[in-house]
Amino acid sequence: MAGPRRDKSATESLLQISVGLEIALVFFGALALNGLRLYPGVVVLVGSLAAVAVLLVLYRVVAYPAGRIFGHVVQVALLATFFWDVVMGISALVMVGFWVFGAVRGPQLDRLASD
Repeated sequence: MAGPRRDKSATESLLQISVGLEIALVFFGALALNGLRLYPGVVVLVGSLAAVAVLLVLYRVVAYPAGRIFGHVVQVALLATFFWDVVMGISALVMVGFWVFGAVRGPQLDRLASD
């Protein structure tokens, strides 16, 4: 029997939503890359599975301060997709914008809730 569930902070919730959207971005980006046939299907599959694995780890550790720092590093890596393809970089920029919103607004909401 499971114990009582812990309450999630607003920061954790917002950042987990952002990571979920990033997983969707990787999925649809992989479909687009595979459809363009710029890279062999195996390369696209392995790369997208690695990216999803990193994002799933991030989803679990975002509740901790070190996890948030790891998340910032992952966001910088997502922005590096500009060097690969401009359209993918713009899509990543939108997702990084969601992350920044959650990283800034989440702690503000947590402080308001604790008052």
